[in-house]
Amino acid sequence: MKNTLILGGGIGGIVASNILKNAAGDSMQVTVVDRELNHHFAASYPLLMIGQRQPADITRKLTNLKKKNIHVLHQEVQKIDLTGHQVSTNQGVLPFDYLIISLGVEYHTETVPGFTEYALNAYDFDGARKINQQLNNFSSGRIVFFISSLPYKCPPAPYEIMFLLDQFFRKRGIRNKIELTLVTPDYSPEPLAKPKVGQSVRKMLAEKGIKLITEAKVLRIEEKALILDHDTKIAADLLLGIAPHWTPEVLRKSNLVDSSGFVQVDLHTLETNYPTIYAIGDAAAVKLPVIGAYAPKAGAFAHYQADVVARNIYLLSRGAKPEYTYKGKGT
Repeated sequence: MKNTLILGGGIGGIVASNILKNAAGDSMQVTVVDRELNHHFAASYPLLMIGQRQPADITRKLTNLKKKNIHVLHQEVQKIDLTGHQVSTNQGVLPFDYLIISLGVEYHTETVPGFTEYALNAYDFDGARKINQQLNNFSSGRIVFFISSLPYKCPPAPYEIMFLLDQFFRKRGIRNKIELTLVTPDYSPEPLAKPKVGQSVRKMLAEKGIKLITEAKVLRIEEKALILDHDTKIAADLLLGIAPHWTPEVLRKSNLVDSSGFVQVDLHTLETNYPTIYAIGDAAAVKLPVIGAYAPKAGAFAHYQADVVARNIYLLSRGAKPEYTYKGKGT
């Protein structure tokens, strides 16, 4: 029996495990390894912030995968032996025939002075819950949402959050007492999309009275203020942000990452420089052809990447030639 190890129980890891197990059945042992007990559906964090979802609505136990005969290990990955085909965790050594790395990213608030003390991380499950508590008690003042650095997951999310905040306060009848500002290092909303998309988002923000500051470099966060370069100070009563994204340390210490700090993969197969070892999702550096930019990091992209990798691994395990290719698909 062949053995596929999947590191990470996020969207990519879950989709890959399901598709591979469904295809291979008893001919393949599929194991998901994650240091967390639960999967939190991050796409619903914005709704969690405004109270349209509760924590239990977007949380599932990873052990539910066992119902599909998928092994689940609650362990922390410490080292990947790329040539020896084994992974060391805090509980032992796990051999593999095929490896799918779907470890996502880490949020390093400590790299932005003042973030931990004065801002809430909107991309963190606990941060989203705390934001909900703050919003319920917020009746007037200035809310500033900022993006610390590039790249960051799910490029549309900050704009979705701003529109939901606008809706949240309008329903409470106090929108006229709230000032909303979005600060981004991008030169335009959705820069990888067509220019008309950015123009459309700018127009919608303006129509709803949401201020947009582009090409901003965040230097530090003070109590009730966001400090940008050129000594620009943005006053705020509530600071919400997206922390810098790093790949996990176990990947940064490997030979897998490129100059961007993310795992280098083949655009079409998601295979790394090491045969039978793949990387998908937020940890992967998927460089788009022609423009040379990296593909957006989002659950929808991880889903399709997982589908390609899982189906190709099944074919390889049967002695067949891989025939599925990733075409940059997302939704």
